[in-house]
Amino acid sequence: MRVAIVGGGISGLALAERLAEFGAEPLVLERAPRVGGRIATLEKDGFLLETGPNGFLDSAPKTIELAERIGLGPRLRRAGPESKRRWIYVRGALRQVPSGPRDFFSSDVLPLSAKLRMAFEPFSRRAREPDESIASFGRRHLGARATRDLLGAMVVGIHAGDVGKLSLPACFPRMAAIEREHRSLVLAMMKRGRGGAPPGTLTNLEGGMAALVRGLASRLGDAVRTGVRVDSIRREEGGLSLSVTDAQGRHEIRADAVVVTTPAGEAARLVEPFEPEVARLAREISYAPMAVVHLAWPREKVAHPLDGFGFLIPPHEGRGILGALFVSTIFPWKAPPGTALFTVMVGGAVAPEKARLPDDSLVDLAVSELSDIVGAAGTPLLAEIVRWDQAIPQYVVGHLARVGEIDGRMERVEGVYLGGDAWKGIGVNECIAAAEPLARRILLRSSR
Repeated sequence: MRVAIVGGGISGLALAERLAEFGAEPLVLERAPRVGGRIATLEKDGFLLETGPNGFLDSAPKTIELAERIGLGPRLRRAGPESKRRWIYVRGALRQVPSGPRDFFSSDVLPLSAKLRMAFEPFSRRAREPDESIASFGRRHLGARATRDLLGAMVVGIHAGDVGKLSLPACFPRMAAIEREHRSLVLAMMKRGRGGAPPGTLTNLEGGMAALVRGLASRLGDAVRTGVRVDSIRREEGGLSLSVTDAQGRHEIRADAVVVTTPAGEAARLVEPFEPEVARLAREISYAPMAVVHLAWPREKVAHPLDGFGFLIPPHEGRGILGALFVSTIFPWKAPPGTALFTVMVGGAVAPEKARLPDDSLVDLAVSELSDIVGAAGTPLLAEIVRWDQAIPQYVVGHLARVGEIDGRMERVEGVYLGGDAWKGIGVNECIAAAEPLARRILLRSSR
């Protein structure tokens, strides 16, 4: 069975690997000259710079299993214990995020009034509706101040989005499940013995995240084609035909099934002939633009001890950046000895105009913010910009209902499937975990 996969990001590559393992014949078609999507690693002046995710949490077994299957197990690199410490910029200064609920009252991250409000969290009422904004959930459980400061920062760090617009069950399904099962987040965390840091350890690979993409592409071999634009998909007797354009011109590729793993807008264009309503719904999914600025200084030129993962800034603080990662602390091997490497995040759905600043203005903004916040002095050793016009799909309130309707309608379209991060999970772990169930579903339906 030949399965054409439109899009060679991590979702498409992971799906192809599973299909090949199950005996199918995958064919990945990627428009760009390289595969990986937002995942790539730049090497410059001895620094390793990630264009997209800085790693994945090792608590997700499917990602670790995939790395080991393609021979990358020995190249996995986990962050050191200092990365468990996280900072937030509130009330004009960096403040350490408490490691667990018991530490909140001794922390200065929130004023006393907000701490007292949080003390009533175990008495929070459950949600009345199946979907609600993260802000609505937060105000009910934590109060307005903690929602604004803590959840506001967390949401820009993960989703680059607006806490008042994004859907809690779509963005944080585990948190929604905890509320259903325990009512209180604090009591659930205390029962589980879990602190404020996410479960698992941030993990990367020797050579950067690009090693995962290269490993998959190498495993798949000739099943991966780059520089191929898929113009249309149509049904023909006995299967599907993809009209594509590549260096040799325009021609047709036959397949028994097609999986579209592109961003939602491109997916809408390709599935519209089969299901116009799915195309309309897919076009409702918006994306946050993002600019990533990598900056480095001699270590002695940075006043802050950089003893942690990095810092996030809630939007109401009015700073010019969303936050920054202390990359040389998280993964010291990504920077030459004696240097401090930062990844600065700019823009997102909360400040899209900043992601589109000219290069010089963008670097000046990032340098100025790090100078003020962590005491970085002088001219940086390195300044590298990466821009993504469609960085992160925004799972706003109503997203789950929209995706549910899309799923129902696509069930009626024989041989055409949707994958990728537009629908049910934006992280590397979620994209990889979705590959096996989708591969099995494709093969099961084809055998009927």
